Amino acid sequence: AVTGRGPLHSRRMSRLAMLTFGSRDVRQASALAELALVEAGDDVPAVAAALETAAIVDMNNDHGERARERAEAALAAYRALGDAAGVARILDGRAMATFLDGHITEAVATFGRVAQLFADSGELLRVVTPRATRGHGLVFADQAAVGLVETSAAVRLARELDTAEGQAYALWHRSEALSALGRADEAAADARAALVLAVDHRGWTATAHRALGIALVARGELDDAAAAFAASAEVAGESFTLFASWAAARRALVGVARGETTGVAELVAHALAVGPALGHYEARWAQVELLAARGDPRTGALAVAAAERARTGGHLASVGRLAELAGSAVAGHQGHERDADQVLDLSGAIAPQDAAPAPADRADEGALG
Repeated sequence: AVTGRGPLHSRRMSRLAMLTFGSRDVRQASALAELALVEAGDDVPAVAAALETAAIVDMNNDHGERARERAEAALAAYRALGDAAGVARILDGRAMATFLDGHITEAVATFGRVAQLFADSGELLRVVTPRATRGHGLVFADQAAVGLVETSAAVRLARELDTAEGQAYALWHRSEALSALGRADEAAADARAALVLAVDHRGWTATAHRALGIALVARGELDDAAAAFAASAEVAGESFTLFASWAAARRALVGVARGETTGVAELVAHALAVGPALGHYEARWAQVELLAARGDPRTGALAVAAAERARTGGHLASVGRLAELAGSAVAGHQGHERDADQVLDLSGAIAPQDAAPAPADRADEGALG
């Protein structure tokens, strides 16, 4: 048991919060982080460390505004202490918050600067996360080849430093880059290696299942992909909301691809309802795929809106498919209009019809009914 009070106890609680965050439960980690803040008292180094930990936990527990406030307070404390490594860690957290908020282009640039800051200060173990995450952002930005360079560098560094958690994290991201480049067998191998390495980390286990599912989709093995995404959802549970959103969206996409849309609307609704903005790019893509499969008249408007949001946020990898779905919806609508014109020409009059179609619903996340 952890004993003692004051700054020493606070530092221990901060470390325990981060360990719990990775392997057990985000909510339990949050409680430990709050306790660390109380125990820190007026000891500035302990307060800075506690604020840093609390900001990370808050960011991953859908408390974005409080996370930003605590990160800024920690940054000010580290600067007052002249702690360059502490400053770099807070900037890393700020980059991750930007990424989770869905601002991919901005986050990619910031992760690059943070990785260099860690390298310059000799904190090589901390280089792995921003470099791998930068690579993931580049995959989302439809620059998978550059993303592969970044994630491969992160994998090499994690192996040189012999950090299993770092390897699992970097392999997940490299797997997604390889899938995006059509190198599905290598992607699946990386994902399976990540699964082995992440055995004690719930979050990276969930993401390794995700990476495997994406690789299996690239190989056309949809049944196995569905199982991988279901496993990701199960591991993510209700605690890891980004991973839960991603898993639901990917399960929905596979369901549509298999022609099995039963239950897909519920998956899409869940993907849209949980997690940060970063996860909702895939959720909106899944929503449009489902509506297109149903022949829903709202497909075109929602596809255009989703593509515009993806373009603005930097999720360019999904823009092409969304534009294709929008184009198909417009073509289908024009085809229906031509059919109606032919009926008019043959009959000379339009026979009474059922009630005219209602105007398309507002292009937002409510279009699932």
